[in-house]
Amino acid sequence: MSINWAEIAAEVNAAIKSVASTDEGYPATIRQQSGSGGDPWDPVTSHSYTTVSILEDNRRVMAADGTYVEIINRTLTMAATPGFAPKKADDVAVGITRSQATSGSDWISITKVRTLAPAGVAVLYELDLSA
Repeated sequence: MSINWAEIAAEVNAAIKSVASTDEGYPATIRQQSGSGGDPWDPVTSHSYTTVSILEDNRRVMAADGTYVEIINRTLTMAATPGFAPKKADDVAVGITRSQATSGSDWISITKVRTLAPAGVAVLYELDLSA
């Protein structure tokens, strides 16, 4: 019997949505930038926006001596969405959907993306955010 990882990814997505504050889960919108011409000194860029379901985790950083420092690591756990993968340097706005996103939204850079992808099928992503 083979494992259907796409089905498991759908179950993970449903589970993340089920523990959130809205019927659609706890939303975040990821903004991806793409170049579409122009010259290297004045490129023409456009943005695409994708709403995803997330869980949010904030952890205080501990120094070697056991004391906490004034740094908080912020990580989002995101359900995998077919046909979409977040990338390092994308931006994310937490708590809003694509229809609510504007250029003035509180965009935070993604500094690292970790993918859980058994057998090559993405099930979820962990996104580290800039401070």
